[in-house]
Amino acid sequence: MSTTPEGPSTPAERPNGLATYFKVLFSPGDAFATLARFPMWGWAAIGGIVLTLIGVIILMPATLHFIHATQAQRLGQMPADQAATARQAMAKIPDIVYQASGLIGGLIGVWIFWLIGAVVYVIGAALTGGEAKFIGAWVIAVNIYIIGAVGSVINNIIVMLRGAENVNTQADLLALPSLAMLIHGSPKLEAFLYYGFNIFNVWLYIVAVIALERVMKMSRGASIATVVVLALLGAGLGALFAR
Repeated sequence: MSTTPEGPSTPAERPNGLATYFKVLFSPGDAFATLARFPMWGWAAIGGIVLTLIGVIILMPATLHFIHATQAQRLGQMPADQAATARQAMAKIPDIVYQASGLIGGLIGVWIFWLIGAVVYVIGAALTGGEAKFIGAWVIAVNIYIIGAVGSVINNIIVMLRGAENVNTQADLLALPSLAMLIHGSPKLEAFLYYGFNIFNVWLYIVAVIALERVMKMSRGASIATVVVLALLGAGLGALFAR
């Protein structure tokens, strides 16, 4: 019986990174199964940066009002001579400085967010027998960010619909449903419960477990434990900077 030798196998066609990024929202299992075979994060990084800047720009009027409200509160707590000096110094800083700072902070912050997530995922995989490869962890962190970024945009739209003039405390900037709705009068606890347990972050945690199973080859229990650590870390950082 004669046989025809087989030719070289045709490599699988590389999927579209942008389409896979959006697929994280509605079919995360398929998205991260694809990303496990084809580690892609370029389009996801661009998408994450764009969404972050959109969120910052939407919230800018409310952010400026909050900054000025905070400044007025601090001035009211100072002795008259110190308040006069501080008022003059504040008057020299135009709003464009705060606006530029917000945009730059958003650009830098998103990379820090991705790096922290990737490091937590690598450590979790290393401690539990998963595939502790930084590229896999980085791919998860950058692609999964779409959930938090969309949540931030929606939060900021809600805040602006309420009116920028109504933003006088940091709690006024937190609009998504979360456990923080059960707490009043404790800014740090509110921030901890909001950043740790708003509805979009809970959604992100669920998808993160799926991603760790698909990409880092971790068990369900190990994935959940790693995501719990990430959630507590994020909530703690939110509480740290709350005032």
